[in-house]
Amino acid sequence: MRKSGSRIKCDVGRIHSELFTELCRNGNPNVFVRNRKMPPDDLAFSMINRKGLTLKLELRGYMNISHPGTQISKPGYLKQRMKLNPEAFVDLYQFHNRNFYSDSDTELYTFNGFLVLAVDGSDINIPTTPETLAAYGDASIKGRKPCAQIGLGCLYDTLNRMILDASICKTKFNEKAVAEAQIAAVRKTIGDHPFIVTMDRGYPSTPWFLRMIDNKTYFLARLKSSDFKVEQQSLSSDDEDVEIHLTKSRRNHYLGTSDEAIIMSRESFTLRMVRVWLDEEHTAYEILATNLPRDLFPAENFCEIYHLRWRIETAYQTLKDRLQLENFTGTKPILLAQDIYSTIYVSNIAEDIARDIEQEQADHLKNDYKHRMAVNRTLCIGLLKSDLIYILLEKDPKKQEELFQILYDEISENIVPVRSDRHFHRTKGQLAGNYSNTHKRSY
Repeated sequence: MRKSGSRIKCDVGRIHSELFTELCRNGNPNVFVRNRKMPPDDLAFSMINRKGLTLKLELRGYMNISHPGTQISKPGYLKQRMKLNPEAFVDLYQFHNRNFYSDSDTELYTFNGFLVLAVDGSDINIPTTPETLAAYGDASIKGRKPCAQIGLGCLYDTLNRMILDASICKTKFNEKAVAEAQIAAVRKTIGDHPFIVTMDRGYPSTPWFLRMIDNKTYFLARLKSSDFKVEQQSLSSDDEDVEIHLTKSRRNHYLGTSDEAIIMSRESFTLRMVRVWLDEEHTAYEILATNLPRDLFPAENFCEIYHLRWRIETAYQTLKDRLQLENFTGTKPILLAQDIYSTIYVSNIAEDIARDIEQEQADHLKNDYKHRMAVNRTLCIGLLKSDLIYILLEKDPKKQEELFQILYDEISENIVPVRSDRHFHRTKGQLAGNYSNTHKRSY
């Protein structure tokens, strides 16, 4: 069995374990005690199998596969779901990730030996009810009707395409604080692997740079034109070490805040600034700030490293589009959190399987075609949603391995070319049909 299949089998063992049941109970010893129709393992499998249909059809489909001849009512199912701690799914995807990064046989994709991580946040549209508005806040413009939203902050491995951590927050949340907490805890998942954190213009701040320098955490951040404006304008080359003086005006903003101590801890610090040109005529550029050593990462590497950050944007697109993240099974905050975390788990195992197949066929996919080829992620997710539940519920190891092999074979037949530097005409504002011919759903 392939390594991804072995990891999924470990996940199934985790779901059936007493530890997972205890996590699901969330400290309440009186729930999930009796042998009911939907114990925690069935709840987990039903959510992994979720296809975005009406709840009645979802339950009918799952029960016909797992417990033929038995059905459960919607109220009975939702009553069980209301007892389920969403953090159990956080434990599940992090358990899978720990097994992925700790496997010495797994060939991790790195840049000069470093994992390239990205932090970013995204707005998740959720049902607008008094309860969701109270829990997550109103994202609407003043004077417009209320619109509830969740702020989702993720830490993402751009080369191995794994969501390492995810935090559900209120709308308009403090993305920097969430990202800092995720980076501080990432070692529990990736172990001792060295890493670089990439971030967009909304993240850089002097206190955060100072903390990352003190913690010896490597970062690469795009600066706004107003960030360290004097130092940016004084650059005489495309790669310089710049002394940032913590003047009174720069410190005043942080006085009386939790950042006051670190901003007052020194008079200045050194930041490496790299100018990256966006065109051959050298008419447009971006300034990137970093603490990466010049001997390991010369200036010509930075365009490629920062470009990898865009993959977290495509990861959010996959969650929302291919995996229908915003197609929730209910309106209660606890149900929304369960749906989000279980979808992240499915996203990670889909990438694990696709990556296994691509590594196994690396030479064939790279050399036997005009373009480099990759597994079709849409088809991979669709096949996974269609067939995975049969594998998860199979008790016979031999039969389970056969089902895994059938799934791998079918996914490996669906490959698409990777064409870099493609540009498309934007159609914003133009009329379009409700059902795109080039963008079909995967399930």
